[in-house]
Amino acid sequence: MNANLSKIIDLLNSGNYLKAENELRKIYSSNPYSFDLNKMLGLSFLAQKKYNSALKCFERCYAKKKDDYEITLNLSYLFTKIQFYEQSINFCNEAITINPDHPSAYQNLATTYFFLNDYEKAEEFALKSISLSGGFESRNFYDAATELVELYSNILLAQKKIEEFVTYANKILGLTYNQSILIKLLRENKSHITDKYLDTVYQVLDKGEELKRKVDRNTYLSGAHFFLAEYYSKSNNKKSEENYINANRLISDMQRESLFIRQKTSKEVFNFFREFDSKGIEKSIDPDKGKGLIFVLGMPRSGTTLTESILASADNIVAGGEKSFFSLQLHSIAKDLSNPELVLDNDFFNDLGDRYLENISLHRNKNDFFIDKLPENYLFYKFIKLSLPSAKFINCYREPWDNAISLFKQNYSVNVFFASSFFGIALEYANYEHLIKFWKELDGPASFFDVRYEELATKNGDLIKELWNYCGIKGEFSEKKRKNYVGYTASFQQVSKDIYDTSIKKTDFTDFKKKFFEDLENQRSFWSSLTN
Repeated sequence: MNANLSKIIDLLNSGNYLKAENELRKIYSSNPYSFDLNKMLGLSFLAQKKYNSALKCFERCYAKKKDDYEITLNLSYLFTKIQFYEQSINFCNEAITINPDHPSAYQNLATTYFFLNDYEKAEEFALKSISLSGGFESRNFYDAATELVELYSNILLAQKKIEEFVTYANKILGLTYNQSILIKLLRENKSHITDKYLDTVYQVLDKGEELKRKVDRNTYLSGAHFFLAEYYSKSNNKKSEENYINANRLISDMQRESLFIRQKTSKEVFNFFREFDSKGIEKSIDPDKGKGLIFVLGMPRSGTTLTESILASADNIVAGGEKSFFSLQLHSIAKDLSNPELVLDNDFFNDLGDRYLENISLHRNKNDFFIDKLPENYLFYKFIKLSLPSAKFINCYREPWDNAISLFKQNYSVNVFFASSFFGIALEYANYEHLIKFWKELDGPASFFDVRYEELATKNGDLIKELWNYCGIKGEFSEKKRKNYVGYTASFQQVSKDIYDTSIKKTDFTDFKKKFFEDLENQRSFWSSLTN
């Protein structure tokens, strides 16, 4: 074996994916269609969550060898990640044909059908995967298939099979520590949490300190702190706050460098559209394109999930959840907007809209309406509007401090990088405020339907009627149907209960409040200086 390839394989096996990628790039250009090089490069991209790049590599591999189980499996996984579900199902079935006794393809199928809200099929394939992984009594299943463990719990909860979930959760927790399952068990009923489970969590805190890798240690410990914070939230506020602070301190310690990423992207988008003349594009695209699409956006924890659940109670509508399509497509483009000719050709916006419609076609089926509630779509509003001119946009707004506390109390790990510090939240809130204001100045205030969380959470019937009318939805709002809504975001278990206003005017974390508003005002001043 070539010495370079041997070195790269060692890097991949040791988890040094970025270095492996850099080494592969040095030799890739000399043989860009090599099966082995594309496979290794694809694996390095996949491990770094660079899904579109990984997809290109594995598609080159597939063109050379269509009966390779690992390649076909990775393609099914990637198409699920970028939310092209029809393609994912096709590759899953191909993988099963190649190797019908391997559990992974069935797991991918279960995941895909779960996202398509077909919970019966999701459960069928999850159970098949669990069986091939050794079954419920196998320790190997619980230790090795963490995503499958999580998936099956979500499938049971989506179908409101609560007793089955509790039995399942206790079985898991009897074999191994699983923070996510423990949290779900807590949220179903605090009485399910026995002293034994509490002791386990405290043991995790002691044991976690011994882990050498910072990422492993901090992730492990923060999960335990989040659980304790939620457990004590109604009985010991001081202990609860201490655990929230400790949990977030551990996470923020891993991602200080990421805090200004969104601000940089926001600046690029703002500067681009401040000068961009879109009149020609607006004339060239079918004005009805995007009809029936509803984008619910805003800050995370601002009521986006509650708004989606209210809309989803109507007939002939699909709650699509947080579709990452525009985020995946546009974050990389935003980096090059200083040279738009490199990334935006004449057909860019029309093609972008077509690809989005293809992306959601299987999920939407033949329903009149489809909801996309990725909060960060506020960043890319104008891209979406130009691509899908008939789409509707709902801006969810929440009082800054309540919004900040709600974010701080949610375990996003490293996925929502700004949520682990009040400074980071102030930074993001100012980005959001500024861009929404800018979009309204650009396209008029009627470009959004504004929903204040504080009004929605007090069961404002007039607001709900106005919301439905804006979207073009017929019929009457049903609270019973709304509570049957299933969505797996941080807010799911709250919105599946009665609409409530207990999250308004929070008094927690008072020691941080003054500094938060100082930081928020500083960031508002930053944006004002750019505008003037």
